[in-house]
Amino acid sequence: MAPTFSLPSRVSRARAASILGRCCAAIAQQQDIRVSAVVQPKIDRIDAGERHPGATEKGARMEWVELGLGVLATAAIILIPGLVVGLVLGFRGFAAFALAVPAGTTVIVSAALIAPIAGLRWGILPVLLVAAAVVLVAAGLRFALWRARALRFTVPGLSRVGVFALIGSCVVGAAQLLFVIGSPENISQTFDNIFHLNAIRYALDTGSASPLTIGSMTSAASGGLPFYPSGWHAVASLVVQLTGAGIPVVSNAVMIFFGALAWPVSVLLLTFVLFGSDRVVLVVAAAIAVAIPAFPLLLVEYGVLFPYMMSLSLIAVPLACVIEACRRASWADRWPLVVAAIGCLPGIAVAHPGGFVALLVFVSVVLAVAWLGLMFSAAGRRRKVLASVSAAVFIAIAVAAWYVLRPVADARSWLPTETVGQAVGEVLTASVWFAPINVVVAVLAATGAVVAARRRAREDWIALGFLAAAGGLYIVVSGVPYLTLRDILTGAWYNNAPRLAALLAFAWVPLAATGGQRLWTMISPWLARITGSGLRRGVVAVVAIVVLLVLPQTGSMRQAVASAHGAFAVTDESPLLTTDELALIHRLDRVVPEDAVILGSPWTGTALAYALADRRVVMPHTLMDITEDMSVLLDGLDSAEPGGKVCDAVDRLGVDYVLDFGEQEVNGGEHEYKGLDHLSSSSAVEEIDAVGDAVLYQIVLCG
Repeated sequence: MAPTFSLPSRVSRARAASILGRCCAAIAQQQDIRVSAVVQPKIDRIDAGERHPGATEKGARMEWVELGLGVLATAAIILIPGLVVGLVLGFRGFAAFALAVPAGTTVIVSAALIAPIAGLRWGILPVLLVAAAVVLVAAGLRFALWRARALRFTVPGLSRVGVFALIGSCVVGAAQLLFVIGSPENISQTFDNIFHLNAIRYALDTGSASPLTIGSMTSAASGGLPFYPSGWHAVASLVVQLTGAGIPVVSNAVMIFFGALAWPVSVLLLTFVLFGSDRVVLVVAAAIAVAIPAFPLLLVEYGVLFPYMMSLSLIAVPLACVIEACRRASWADRWPLVVAAIGCLPGIAVAHPGGFVALLVFVSVVLAVAWLGLMFSAAGRRRKVLASVSAAVFIAIAVAAWYVLRPVADARSWLPTETVGQAVGEVLTASVWFAPINVVVAVLAATGAVVAARRRAREDWIALGFLAAAGGLYIVVSGVPYLTLRDILTGAWYNNAPRLAALLAFAWVPLAATGGQRLWTMISPWLARITGSGLRRGVVAVVAIVVLLVLPQTGSMRQAVASAHGAFAVTDESPLLTTDELALIHRLDRVVPEDAVILGSPWTGTALAYALADRRVVMPHTLMDITEDMSVLLDGLDSAEPGGKVCDAVDRLGVDYVLDFGEQEVNGGEHEYKGLDHLSSSSAVEEIDAVGDAVLYQIVLCG
């Protein structure tokens, strides 16, 4: 019998003693085997009446260990090659560390793209080969363009206070995400996560995480999607191979890396470049980076938009490079920054084109400010003409990318959700997408905007431009009723307000940092007059902790974390997989053979049998090509008679089993499959396992 989509044979392999051992084994056997990443069942035995499965205490501890190993493995495969590339380019200190994240991501997505072309299975080997090639290219460019110059951003690196602030920001961000997931194996109970989890499994099975092939999981019948952003799936599938952890645990580990490490590091570098290394600037920026519900928590809750979150967490680094390059007087000093910024683009674009277009918006602001400054300066006419021609070329490229990278019209169907006035109010109060008013962020960002408007340095105009661009796009997508104009401006983000709400974080963090610095400058003389030095330090510490940590984290962020946790909680009423349904999926490996294929409505969560139990399914996602054979089964399986066209379709698809998870669908959908409506009374199938209302049937119609 032919399977629904072609997959290589499965070869099991025992867990290696350590991550290093897995790396070595994966290199040695890259062309011969696939690392099996079967999700281990967490329940020894569940009778039909047992409705709340839970792992043993030992198993629960191991899940947390696996999560930690997953975060470390993610950090290793991204930071090690990225750091080497940055050092070869001449970056040092904090700049080199920040560049390592997007540079390492570029190495991985480039390897994912090249590996199938070169006939290599996806794994650590193509990553190492591409990393070596990128390092050689970087070394060649450095020798050719700027020789032995070492690049530094104003100062060699962060001060001790800045380092502690960054560490604190990462810890708080990680704690937020740990509260969100609740348990390492919990999954986001959202529509998009069906595809993301199954795509990780698909990359492991097919040996390809290329953006040119990952979309064929849902559209093989029509030749596959020409491009699907696969950066997230490439990283996650690689971590599964290296650690042996289950796909849900690895998905959460990758989320924690990009949300709690990549984001604070990148936005702190952006703030550093805009407003310097003052201790107050860095402390406030680090605190505000994890005090904005719109990013990354909103994208973790809504969607779920893992690839877009990943992409946005990277863009502040090339943006900082562009800002710094505009300051440099000679091209010998600019080349390292330009090369670094361009080198980040593949990682950002393959993670998600929406992040790439967002970067174009912010870079446009930077270049517009630089161009205007040049036009009003005493620079020579030739230099001004050259700058104007370059600006025109950039605008043409940006407009073309803006148009080409838009999703198809059917995917841009989101409508305005509020009035323009309401959207303006949300921007001013840092409460976008119906979040509660974020008093601390709003006050600090407003203060920073006033300070920047009065000071009017180049960096101030850039920060204000970020606010105008991000705020303007959010107001348009949320409230403008002129749909054609709205589609032109925001179609690249699906005309979807939450995606544009996230962009405001890139304006709020630096503006809040300079606003906090100004407020500190105002109150520090007063504190000096009324207190001694020792008492003053204590008062400052208490005030800073209360204002920057306690108030945001117990206010708007507490609600944001609780709301996002609701998207990961497994209950009897979970929108994607209930406790019963998840329990039955965890049992599939005991009753369903490895080479079997399962039919079921993907809208009810049955598609996740592929990612969670390593059993192939007819429909791995809700939005996919429906072949004629699929239609035959979906329309007539439960009423079929032996020997008819249903049996022919069963044979061609290789279907052996049917999962019935009832009528509840993710996102409150209603998709009727008439051939699956009355399985309980059908003679075409036979019940072989059940947990509560979740039932597994075997097809017996065709003998």
